[in-house]
Amino acid sequence: MHDASPQLAAFAKTLRKLRRDRELSQDALADLSGVTAKHIGEIERANKDPRVTTVLRLIEGLDMPPAEVFQKVGEQLERLAKVSART
Repeated sequence: MHDASPQLAAFAKTLRKLRRDRELSQDALADLSGVTAKHIGEIERANKDPRVTTVLRLIEGLDMPPAEVFQKVGEQLERLAKVSART
């Protein structure tokens, strides 16, 4: 993650965690979401800021309610803010 916005960094970390929690490879999530594995990797490294439609396709691929995913992103954003405040 290179100088990514806090929001993008939080989404990237959350996406990777949720994908791994479901034991999905990037290729498997690509098949489920219609987003390429390469693009998923770029998003997970916070190198790409995805469009809303891409985010929603990824959430659909994870088979989760969008509100739950965004809540987790918010929680991650709070954790990142606390870490940033300490440094």
